[in-house]
Amino acid sequence: MSLYKQLWAAIIVLLTSLLFVSIVITTLSARDYLSEQLSLKNTDDAANLALFLEQRGTDTDLLKLTVAAKFDTGYYELIELANPEGETVIRRATDEVVANAPGWFVSLLTINAETGIANVQVGWEQIGTLTLRSQSRFAYEELWESTYLLTGLFLLTALLAGVASNISLKRILNPLDTVVEQAKSIGERRFITNTDEPRTLEFQQLVKAMNDLSARVKSMLAQEARRLQNLQRESHIDKVTGLYNREPFLRTLESALQSNDDRSSGSLCIVRVTNLVNLNREFGRKATDTLLRDMGGVLNRIVVQQSGWSAARLNGSDFAVIAPRLLDAATLGNDVQDAMSAVLKDHSTEEKTQLAGGTTEYHLDDSVSALLSRLDGVLIASEREGSSSIAQAYPTDIPMRPMHEQAEQWRSVLRRAIANREFSLAKFPVVNQNNALVHYEAPVRLQVNNETWSAGQFLPWVHRVELASELDKRVFELALEEIENTGDPTAINLSVAAITDSNFITWAENSMKKRSSAITGLWIEIPESVAFRFPENFKRLTARIKDYGGQVGIEHIGHQLAKLGTLHDVGLDYLKVDASFVRNVDDNPGNQTVLRTLCTVGHTIGVQVIAEGVQNQQEWTTLKELGIDGATGPGITLAG
Repeated sequence: MSLYKQLWAAIIVLLTSLLFVSIVITTLSARDYLSEQLSLKNTDDAANLALFLEQRGTDTDLLKLTVAAKFDTGYYELIELANPEGETVIRRATDEVVANAPGWFVSLLTINAETGIANVQVGWEQIGTLTLRSQSRFAYEELWESTYLLTGLFLLTALLAGVASNISLKRILNPLDTVVEQAKSIGERRFITNTDEPRTLEFQQLVKAMNDLSARVKSMLAQEARRLQNLQRESHIDKVTGLYNREPFLRTLESALQSNDDRSSGSLCIVRVTNLVNLNREFGRKATDTLLRDMGGVLNRIVVQQSGWSAARLNGSDFAVIAPRLLDAATLGNDVQDAMSAVLKDHSTEEKTQLAGGTTEYHLDDSVSALLSRLDGVLIASEREGSSSIAQAYPTDIPMRPMHEQAEQWRSVLRRAIANREFSLAKFPVVNQNNALVHYEAPVRLQVNNETWSAGQFLPWVHRVELASELDKRVFELALEEIENTGDPTAINLSVAAITDSNFITWAENSMKKRSSAITGLWIEIPESVAFRFPENFKRLTARIKDYGGQVGIEHIGHQLAKLGTLHDVGLDYLKVDASFVRNVDDNPGNQTVLRTLCTVGHTIGVQVIAEGVQNQQEWTTLKELGIDGATGPGITLAG
């Protein structure tokens, strides 16, 4: 029972008790008063009537007439005259029922008035003894009316007191809803702060305590996020340019090429700053480092504007940019060249050095070595030209068809696939430390001409032809159908369209209402780059999914660890660590330190930490020792 109902029940019991006790005491007091007054009346009337009869003498008939006249006034129940021997001479009595008071009331509150007794004598001769009892009907009627009126007044008072209590309770308990909401949020791992502190002292103390807890968690997350960022910078980031080093960049590229999502296709660009040794000799190391730092800055500005892009300094003079989902390598090359050329111009070094580079598209199952070899050829040719240029490299000697022709073909294929429901879900197990099932990852697949295409082959085009929202809805429906049919907990990936499209949340809510029994098995995953880029949209989607019993997590976590502190009020259920941090983790102390700290942070706020792309048992063993809760990948098998 809620506190509000309990307080109301207590008020009702209290008012009822007061009403009952007050009525009982008042009614009993009135009855006793009336009994006393009736007894006095009986005594007085008996004495007066006896005196009157004495004046009539000993004539029996005259005495009878006098008694009858007195009795017929209607105020008496009994008038009796007995002779000195005790024999009844005159008796008038009535058994009249009380007219205006309920029988139960008369039976419950009996008025016991003493009978009036007086001697009747003429001179010194005693005629007899007179007994008189007044009619109690009037006393019962008066007692009933007063009790009835008193009860009405008490009920009216109770009603007014109830209204006043209701208003008072609402004012007192009004902050309780906010307190309860904050407590529920903390239980859901959303450490929010309540800025409207209630006036009630106890509630105020409770809200302050929860606000302090939320503030400490937020501060802890921010502190640990900075710590993780520093750890990552020490092992992954070039100190001069602020870009990734060669090793983590190549792991990121390899992870993208082997992924089951839209990261597996995109564009890659490598640019070389020629004559860097001569620049260093002519302008000095400090000036050259400033030039390189500014180049890193412009490349960082390019990649942070896009979801999942990365930039790196491969060696002293080579820079690289990876752009998942961008199937236009020439555009990437032009953007990189323009940005870096502007830096050379700002430093007045455009005549001292050139930018030689190559750009190419990559696709699922391309190898890192093949991509680098492909770019090396155009990079060498570009450097030989002696002028700043970035050439495009193709997988074969035959250039690909124009982009608009490819886009039109893909738009036709994808629209037909959505209309004909040609999409399906694959299933890959995610296991806990005991190799028991946590859920199945369910990347989307496309069936075209009896051929199954993985997500990496068509997802970049889904975004380019602006059909991502339609595909998200289809994947959402497929997951709910799968859960209903098999009962297996199923995780699906949603794109940026699900976050930014205001209609998607409403549509998803209607779908969840229709299949409410399947929601508890639904796991929703949003890419790290999307979640941190649109935090408010992500929070709204998370809150709506969790309201219906689903679970929400962030995938590919690890590239924006500095923003980890913003998760304190989201209410996440799990984090999936990007495969680039997992690859060969058993031989990488730097990544081990980052993952160990990430697990500590996640467990502090009650979030599971799951590793992506585990290749072998050695990696899985190390991850378990670091505190990872679960894993998925080619090296993971489901127990039993």
